[in-house]
Amino acid sequence: MSNNLLKRSVKLSMIASLVLSSGLYANDGFEEEDEFGDEPIEIVQIKQEEQKAFSIYGSVSFSTSYNYAHDKPVGTQNDFRKLSSAKVSTDINLEYKFDNGYKLKSTVKAYKDFIYSLKDNEYKTVPKDYDKDADINELYLQGSINNQTDIKLGRQIVVWGKSDNIRITDSLNPLDNTTPGMVDIEDLRLGRTMTKLDYFMPIWSVSGIILHENRFSKLPQYGSDYASSNQTKAQDAIIKEPSDSLDNTGVALSLNGNLEGQDIAFYYSNQYIDNTIYRSNMVGFAYNKVINNYLFKTEAAYFDNYDSNTVEAKTDGLIGLEYNGISDGSISLEMANKNDDIQYALRFTQSYLNQTLDFTALYSGFGKELKDGGFIRTWVDYDIDDKLSASFGVINYLGGEVAKFEMIKDNDRIFASLKYNF
Repeated sequence: MSNNLLKRSVKLSMIASLVLSSGLYANDGFEEEDEFGDEPIEIVQIKQEEQKAFSIYGSVSFSTSYNYAHDKPVGTQNDFRKLSSAKVSTDINLEYKFDNGYKLKSTVKAYKDFIYSLKDNEYKTVPKDYDKDADINELYLQGSINNQTDIKLGRQIVVWGKSDNIRITDSLNPLDNTTPGMVDIEDLRLGRTMTKLDYFMPIWSVSGIILHENRFSKLPQYGSDYASSNQTKAQDAIIKEPSDSLDNTGVALSLNGNLEGQDIAFYYSNQYIDNTIYRSNMVGFAYNKVINNYLFKTEAAYFDNYDSNTVEAKTDGLIGLEYNGISDGSISLEMANKNDDIQYALRFTQSYLNQTLDFTALYSGFGKELKDGGFIRTWVDYDIDDKLSASFGVINYLGGEVAKFEMIKDNDRIFASLKYNF
């Protein structure tokens, strides 16, 4: 036997002896512990929390405003000077999830403004729905028919278009315009009863909508500082909503494409034009594209008025550019030709303190030379903690050559709010 073969045999014998001895000691219940030994592994089983079928969440807030530009009223008109709001509001969301995956959701909005009790001597006339109101803004059933088709039935909100400040194709839901300029569009939409079917493809999706409810936007009411001081004139301007009959039912279609770095959508609707007696076909599109730190957006919509020979068709259009190269901030400019008037919207946003403090400035102006009127609103939103937030700001209304802006140019005010989320 050669020396190399002998050495291999000795090594194999030693390894076998070690393995055998370790097995014997293990069977006898002995353990050798040293500083290199493995520590015992504890297996922890995490019990997954069972998802609740019913949930309730929402917010309660207090908001106030102080008018600093009004003159002393003449005669028996309301005195809008100084404190002009002391409102307690609540948004309550209720959700119930069925075993088959369907979901039933309801959103209830309610408020009470105590200013009309606190200043009953100054407010001779209480505008309709300004002192208190309650509304079921959403109530719908949502679910999937199959892997590609969803259905949503009930009062709901459907957003069309790409603009954040000016509505061109976004025409399905009315707005609460009782205090113009005070709130962004995303928080103004009012629910509307619809049946909505969505069919999804890899890139494209198609939506078909039946509009069961004819609901108009809420406009400033007589007795507020946003409406005419002439009661007869204010009442004559009110247009009654069409009945929710089968003949008055509207329809809408949309085709949405999510492409690489860009989105495009095509729209069609047949419905009553908001706050008019005219029914219209609308055909429109919206498009946006990301180029480096820039977002380019455009919208266009054509409306006819086939139920009347006295109102001509119209075409509205918008172009916009948003720059997101600012750290935790952005600036955007939108320009639209709407209702034969030019409208501009310039917005700047910036976040501070680890994105707990947001500053926003918005300018909205009208007219080719910005002489028709508009407003400038600046405000800050601060997240005190996960549930409590505060807001503070000021709005300055700009009078102009258009009567509706000239009438409210003295409505400048400071506003603030405190919100608790639950």
